[in-house]
Amino acid sequence: MEETIYPYELRLPLAPYRFEWSGEAAVNCEARQTPSFTEERYTHADDTVVIIRNYPADGSFHLMSDRGEIELIDNARDHRSPNPVSVVKLP
Repeated sequence: MEETIYPYELRLPLAPYRFEWSGEAAVNCEARQTPSFTEERYTHADDTVVIIRNYPADGSFHLMSDRGEIELIDNARDHRSPNPVSVVKLP
């Protein structure tokens, strides 16, 4: 397994997600694809990074950041929620 230098990580199971920036949006985005995952690497003006990896084999996501905490509002598992899409707030 790849060792990361990102102090903030969140692994998301299969569910519908909407990703939102909780602060400033990134100034640059690079995408890459490997046989195992697709990745979007967002760089901010202060050179901090947020990475979103999607693993198509199971539909899960792995988020990594050196920018700050990643917040999950898990509507998908809340049967009382009027909106079944979970929200991921990116730092």
